[in-house]
Amino acid sequence: MTLRLLADENFPLPVIRSLIDAGYDVLSIAKVSPGINDRAVLSFARETGRSLLTFDVDFGDLVFSHGVEPPTAILYFRLHPIIAEELLAITLCALNEIQPGYFAVISREGIRLRKL
Repeated sequence: MTLRLLADENFPLPVIRSLIDAGYDVLSIAKVSPGINDRAVLSFARETGRSLLTFDVDFGDLVFSHGVEPPTAILYFRLHPIIAEELLAITLCALNEIQPGYFAVISREGIRLRKL
């Protein structure tokens, strides 16, 4: 079964293309529904059975502080500056480690998981 992913608008297109080339089923909010708010992004991810890839910390706040129902998983990347080649390698590693039902904070130092 192919992991289904939803890339937030802030996720770099070259990395999305590389993930697709690697066999992942990836949709980009920038292409399917640009400009929608964060709640709508979470709803879209949930309704389509996709894990969310994002650089936006607000998704954690919406889920944990405001009770918004989460999607399968949220992968929040804390990588600044963003280097596309590095991001791709880190994303591929994270996708091999993270199971459904988690909010993952992914940095250069590693991955922290919090149950959704």
